[in-house]
Amino acid sequence: MISVEESVRTVSRAEDTTIHHTADGPADGPTWGYIHGRGCRRRDFAPVATFLPTADRVISVDLPGHRDSTSAPTDWTMAEFAPDAAAVLDAESVARCVAAGHSMGGAVALELGSHHFLPEKPAGRTA
Repeated sequence: MISVEESVRTVSRAEDTTIHHTADGPADGPTWGYIHGRGCRRRDFAPVATFLPTADRVISVDLPGHRDSTSAPTDWTMAEFAPDAAAVLDAESVARCVAAGHSMGGAVALELGSHHFLPEKPAGRTA
């Protein structure tokens, strides 16, 4: 589902934070929010996306400090990454999604679904 020639999008947030992400698939399809682990990048989920139905939408995030995403802070926590992922979902007008994370991204996915950020949006979480 994730194309070789991906169209990278950006979301700007406070503290000079710029988050790069991709969104593939129909905007009205079931949505998966992929969050990578430490030292990884959004493209690491590309092989997984190939197993999803073509009607599904995949949003893959590069967290700040990874790949081209940037932020002024040099120390990040899951509580700081979660609103960054939430900002991407908001920018993509996602009403509900399954947040899936690898390693550190799993902790971010759990935080994302907590009562602090998106209690209504997660259709599920997996780490």
